[in-house]
Formats: sequence, structure tokens, C-alpha cells
Amino acid sequence: MPLPPELTDAVARFAAHREVLVATDFDGALAPLVLDPMSARPVEGAMETLTALSDLPGTTVALVSGRALEPLRELSGADDPIVLVGSHGVESSARPDGLVLTDEQRGLLDHLEEALDRLSEDYPGVRVERKPAGRVVHTRGLSRPLGEEALEAAEALGELHTSLVVTPGKEVVELAVAHVGKGAALVGLARELGADAVLYAGDDVTDEDGFAALADDPDTERAARHLSVRVGDGQTRARFRVADEHELVELFRALLEARAGAVT
Repeated sequence: MPLPPELTDAVARFAAHREVLVATDFDGALAPLVLDPMSARPVEGAMETLTALSDLPGTTVALVSGRALEPLRELSGADDPIVLVGSHGVESSARPDGLVLTDEQRGLLDHLEEALDRLSEDYPGVRVERKPAGRVVHTRGLSRPLGEEALEAAEALGELHTSLVVTPGKEVVELAVAHVGKGAALVGLARELGADAVLYAGDDVTDEDGFAALADDPDTERAARHLSVRVGDGQTRARFRVADEHELVELFRALLEARAGAVT
């Protein structure tokens, strides 16, 4: 299905800028949401198109995800020069020093592990994903009432331990001892690159942080150059919307064609 004319025009304008950052979430944007998070894979053409974009002059491609860095690398198949930003901005393949937790943060993470073990016993079927700076409670596959109750119990742990950062998503909640946020991660990476404009696509509550950061750029001329795209339904601050992962790939293909013509 062809992209709407107004989105096609926006992609063409974005492609003409000198230095751009093209960033996207992984789950729900490049890969359909699935019951087992480790079985997620990008839809056909997604990574091939992004890799081709990353090879163009003045074009940096980044995957920005809540997943930890290594699972993100494994599932996406992404390699240099694509930048991987994991754990909602805490981890980055562009930062070779990696993530360093304080003694206090490591102690809190151990305490959280024990609390989530008890939660898993109380709510059979809950899955706990372990990340370097936090834990993620997954309830996809549970009945809605039970899943909501389990997520509420997980969020309550954040009220008991105020040093934890609680980040809800689609049938998930993350409890982290270190947090950056997708918006801050996007802005920071764009600043490091000297990007004239940023494209960001995503489908979840956490991606709204990225959309808001681009919309609220204090440089109003640069804010007008940014391109934000919500994948799927739901309220959003994104400027545009596509139906699903396949339509997002069509957007990236259109960008590849326009960008190749603009910079080569």
C-alpha cells in the first residue's frame, strides 16, 4: 500500500537534509509483538533497508529499544555502523565503556530480584526479563484481569523503593536502578552527531517520550525538520502514523530512495 501523499512529501523533505539520524524502536515497530520476547524477529526487508540507509553519507541509523543491548543485537541482526541503544537509553553500542552500576544500585537490584521471585510465585505465568540495570515484568498471554493485577503489584514495588524508575508499556512494566529515557537518548545522540534532523518511529508508551523530545526541541526551526511516526493505534504526539511494521518498512524504503538521490 502506498504511503499517504503528505507522509511521502515529509519523507522527501527529511531526506534532503545534510546530516540525519534515522532511529526506530524494535518491538512493535520493526518486529511484531509476540508472546515469547526472544522469538521476535524483524519483518521482511526491515534490516536490509536500514542497513542500506546506514551506508549512505550523512546518515546514521539507530535502534532505540527497551531491550538490553545484547538481546537487541542478537534479535535484530544489526551490525556496525547501525547504532544500538538499549535499556531505554542506559546502554549504547556507541559508548564502549558500557554500563557501570554503583554498589547501592547493585544492592537494590539484588533486592528487586528477590521481590520479583515472590511476585512470580503469586502470579504464575508472569515472566521476568533480566537486564543490566533493571528487571522487566511481562504479562502477555495472561488473562487481562490477572495481568493487570500483576503489573499493579510490580509497580507497587517502585512505590516502596523510590530509587527505582518505573516504566510501564504494553503488558509490561520495567523497574530500573538506572534510567535515561528514549527522549534523552535520542537528543543526546543527535547532538553528538550534529544531526540537522531526526526521524523516530515507535509504537509504545515509552516511544512517546521520544516523540515529545523531538516536538519540544527548543530550536523551533529544527523541531519542524524532525519526523516522528507512530506505528499502530493509540494517542500520540507523533506527527504521522503508519498502520503496522510492514508500512513502516515502506516508509524506510521511500526514505532510502529519496536519500540516495539527495546525497549521491
